[in-house]
Amino acid sequence: MSSKPPRTKDRARPGPGKDSGRKPNRGKTAAKSAARTGGPAAAPKAHGAAAHKAQRATAHKAKSAGAGKTAQPAGWVVRAAPGLGRTLLAELRHARLLGQNDRADLLWQRNHDLLFAPRLARTPAATELRSAEDMHRCLVYGRYKVSDSQLERLAQLLQGQRRRLVVTADGRHFNRHDLARFLGRELSARGVKLDEAANTPLLVFCIEQAYYACVPVRDADQTAGRDRRQVEREGSLPPPIAAAMAFMTRPVDDDTILDPVCGSGTLLAEAGGYAPGARLIGTDQDLQAVKTARRNLKSFDTAQVEHADARALDLPDASVSLVLANLPFGKQYGDVAENRSLYAEVLQEVRRVATPRGFRAALLVSDRRLLRDAARQTGLRVRHDTAIRVRGEDAAIVLLDLPAAG
Repeated sequence: MSSKPPRTKDRARPGPGKDSGRKPNRGKTAAKSAARTGGPAAAPKAHGAAAHKAQRATAHKAKSAGAGKTAQPAGWVVRAAPGLGRTLLAELRHARLLGQNDRADLLWQRNHDLLFAPRLARTPAATELRSAEDMHRCLVYGRYKVSDSQLERLAQLLQGQRRRLVVTADGRHFNRHDLARFLGRELSARGVKLDEAANTPLLVFCIEQAYYACVPVRDADQTAGRDRRQVEREGSLPPPIAAAMAFMTRPVDDDTILDPVCGSGTLLAEAGGYAPGARLIGTDQDLQAVKTARRNLKSFDTAQVEHADARALDLPDASVSLVLANLPFGKQYGDVAENRSLYAEVLQEVRRVATPRGFRAALLVSDRRLLRDAARQTGLRVRHDTAIRVRGEDAAIVLLDLPAAG
């Protein structure tokens, strides 16, 4: 299956706003308003000093009416690794943080997928949204131009806080340096304390014509359970990507989960985050990796890590219901020819230990074509694949299961 996102209502919609080059028909708007409310249509626009005085009085009245209202944040911005925006959206819906018909805008940055939701059912718990790289409260958002009303709202929400302004821009509409200077000047004039030395940022994400001004709520390291990791190894899989792989397979407590090339144990730890009661089995040829994984997984009573070759596992036939693995990348370890034989031999062993019912696997590979060939040779079925980027490298998450009997 292709990893190109289908055209759905969740495809990028950068939020509300009107084209600044389009002039509204004020007479038509007034007539429609009168028809809805039963009141008279607006009188023709007056000119001169009297009109100016009337306009000032109206503006003052509107400002006074809103003075007693407390501004509220405008939504949520959550980001995932490149290629995993739809997985993050699925996790939001699975956790019932977002209803099936609730609005969700998917957008693509240079190094992230970004999801904007005007509302969530509740504030996500630390145990939820494990595939998120970071989570933000969106204070204001819009399109084309930051209006005075948006600046006023933003200033009200930031009063008494000291923030470092950080602006990023993807696309041609906004220039991040110009926008940063504009926001710095306008917010400072409204009493907001902006300081480049401040620890807490005010983040403004611009994607084409849309902008989202946000404050951080949680980053990946603050997700529940990740503070238990004792040791990091160079090149370890980022936990949010490992979590996304685990989430794609929907682990449950009854599963026996195997990572035959477990490294530091990241995939097993994230699977355990979704299914704390599952049996976790890790193997690796590298003795140092085995020691590291044991330390990182010691908080899981059901975890077992052994020194073994993924091509010859000391496990009974039909004993594993779920396999998660980050297979070696040809650009980093070995070459395409070596990976072709490695993939086939590893998948042959995976096929041997797979339970006849309910088996599934998620494998991270650098070459999905090689993996598809190996799956076909060993009797496994490719159900779906998703193109992603891992530390700047192109890769794919490939989902496998067993063909239906008969």
